[in-house]
Amino acid sequence: MSNTATNRPVVRLVSKPRATHPNHHLFNNNGIWWCQLTVHHGPFSKRLRFSLETHDLEQARSRRDNLFAQSEGRAAA
Repeated sequence: MSNTATNRPVVRLVSKPRATHPNHHLFNNNGIWWCQLTVHHGPFSKRLRFSLETHDLEQARSRRDNLFAQSEGRAAA
């Protein structure tokens, strides 16, 4: 699947946070919460890590959920 305007592959999230593991994709690095995910493109994969710029776990979860919602083209409540 590709975007016809830019001829780039469309990225879809395969793994989503689950109720049994609410911190999925999150890790704490010296008090700052980060999000980590892996993007697969054919036989290649790339690990993406980015700061959520917060010390608060609930805020980190909310920011992660908003990023996932944006990537899927919908707004988080």
